[in-house]
Amino acid sequence: MISAGEKIILIVDDLLDNLRILSSTLTGQGFQVRCAKSGAIALMAVQTAAPDLILLDINMPEMDGYEVCQHLKSNQLTRHIPIIFLSALDDVFDKIKAFNVGGADYIIKPFQIEEVLSRIQHQLELQAAKIEIEQLNQNLEQRVEERTAELAKINQELDLEITERKLAELRLQNSEERLESILGSLEDVVWSMTPDHSQIIYINAAVEKIYGYPASSFFENHHLLVYLIHPQDRRRIEEAIHAMLKTGNLREEYRIIHSNQEIRWVSDRSHLVYNADGKVIRIDGIIRDITEQKRTEQQLIHNALHDHLTGLPNRNLFMDRVEEALKYTKRHPDYLFAILFLDLDRFKMINDSLGHIIGDRFLQETAKLLERCLRSCDTVARLGGDEFTVLIHDIHDKKEAFIIADRILHEFSKPISVKDQQIFSSTSIGIVIGNKDYDSSGDLLRDADIAMYRSKELGKGRYTLFDQTMYAQNLKQIQIDRDLHYALERNEFELYYQPIISLETNKIAGFEILIRWHHPEWGLVHPSEFIPIAEDTGLIVEIGDWVLHKACQQLRIWQIKFPEIASLKMSVNLASQQVKEPNFLEKLDRILAENAINSNTLRLEITEGSMIEQGDETIATLEQLKARNIQLSIDDFGQGYSSLSYLHRFPVNTLKIDRTFINQMSLGGQNIEIIRTIIILAHTLGMDVVAEGVETQAQADKLQELGCELSQGYLFSQPLTARNIETKFFL
Repeated sequence: MISAGEKIILIVDDLLDNLRILSSTLTGQGFQVRCAKSGAIALMAVQTAAPDLILLDINMPEMDGYEVCQHLKSNQLTRHIPIIFLSALDDVFDKIKAFNVGGADYIIKPFQIEEVLSRIQHQLELQAAKIEIEQLNQNLEQRVEERTAELAKINQELDLEITERKLAELRLQNSEERLESILGSLEDVVWSMTPDHSQIIYINAAVEKIYGYPASSFFENHHLLVYLIHPQDRRRIEEAIHAMLKTGNLREEYRIIHSNQEIRWVSDRSHLVYNADGKVIRIDGIIRDITEQKRTEQQLIHNALHDHLTGLPNRNLFMDRVEEALKYTKRHPDYLFAILFLDLDRFKMINDSLGHIIGDRFLQETAKLLERCLRSCDTVARLGGDEFTVLIHDIHDKKEAFIIADRILHEFSKPISVKDQQIFSSTSIGIVIGNKDYDSSGDLLRDADIAMYRSKELGKGRYTLFDQTMYAQNLKQIQIDRDLHYALERNEFELYYQPIISLETNKIAGFEILIRWHHPEWGLVHPSEFIPIAEDTGLIVEIGDWVLHKACQQLRIWQIKFPEIASLKMSVNLASQQVKEPNFLEKLDRILAENAINSNTLRLEITEGSMIEQGDETIATLEQLKARNIQLSIDDFGQGYSSLSYLHRFPVNTLKIDRTFINQMSLGGQNIEIIRTIIILAHTLGMDVVAEGVETQAQADKLQELGCELSQGYLFSQPLTARNIETKFFL
């Protein structure tokens, strides 16, 4: 164990917190610690006093860790200092680059301090061992030189005095014993061989530890060093040995087979030794066991290409295998393969209700389930979160991909056991068939992802095969998303107004505000195309605020221009994201004040689904709206009948029956009874009712008979611009 108090460690990191934590910990362990906030400061610091080890961050301004390491390794005075990289970068190529520029080790942030201390100790011990070996090598060379000098002196004085010769021989014997003692203590194999490889001249005892055979075996069979090379590496090394006769040096890493059949890695450094006349007199070499180093490197590569939770291939490895499949299709145009993109449908619910530990175990069981559904030649990978991908090789047509998708869906129909809990889930699958027409793995994954989202749109728990129309639709959605960001700025939105009619008086009672988008290329865009995208991107808040402001502005204009309609109510759809905004009430109060609108003429409509999702905090906001005398309405009521048991919790004035029920009124029977029940329930709770989508007089008459107060639909009027509303209803 290296004594910490004797060692100086330089920490290089531009984050003061990292410097403080590492400095404090290492100082507490007895190390002498220096800190540098940048690469330039670090380079100046090492010139003043070289540390024993450097902890080096990669991402730093002006000069990153790779460049700092290259500077240090190019300087003769600092190239020997071991450097351990500390970085949040987890990509295999970042790690390989770190080792290529001379890094001794690589630790991923956030790190465990015990791991940092262990790796520092390991590198300091390696450095100490290296220095010791270098000293032994220097002593060895010195002893050889001394031996040569002594032999020369003995030869010169041999004829002069027998006594001196015996004394020299004794000294030579003592020197050889000391040299043998030094060589015998090394863990590396030191050997010498005749230039024609016909005889081992010397080999030390370390050979038994590395190869598992006593040194005597190598003297008896001089081919043993080559024979024990792994068969897959032997030809390469034999060629390198042959090349050494020309270059004079050999530097190779290869596998050997230990006597216990264990495969080990060694580093071989050999060179030719010449006499004064330039003739090769022997070959010297040092063989070092690097098995642990290779295992560490292989583990790093494995970690970089596999998901740490499930052990499955990660995105990098999966995409590499898809690229290989694509290359194969270029050489064999008839070859087909398939990619399945899977997303678990209810994973967030599992995580939220059962906890992340159960969620992680569920993902692990899912990985095993998918592997059971595939052949050994196929690949299943985890991209991250609850997304998995499958690569199915060598299929004849799309039906084979469908069979595997059906197999996966069937397995998901069964409960998955996690820590004595039975969890039911499902998955949505997108399928794309890979062929010679594709050029990149990214395009394949993109199309599979598009198909997966189509499965979710169609109801989840199913699979969908990608086709080009999906891609075109996806491109249009992307363009809508892009252009939607500029629609307000370019004044491309316009409000339309659909009258709400009293069934009792057949007169107008109010309007529902509907937004339309005048796209510069596509013309009039219906809300169903852009509102869902606005909700996903968060733009719905800004658009909703604009609608609310414009609606109140128009209502005020009509109240001044046509005093007789001052009591008409303006219904504005409200997105759930708007209600959750911290300053929503403040914005609403400002809009009402700016337009001098009486609050009881404004009706805010929230969809049934959004109302169900609201928490207690949002319900409190709705209570404050009602306290301001603002009317509240549940839009599209009855979709799934999910809000009947929650209805009493909401401060609602009006229910709007979804047009689906109105369209089915002609079927009679149960459909009529559902509408009757909704109207009775609303009246019991003190609410009035608006029927949406009324298109026939028979529907209107039946709704009036059932007690419905208000209705809207094409029977009365389609949505109109403000000017057309005035012409049709006020003038």
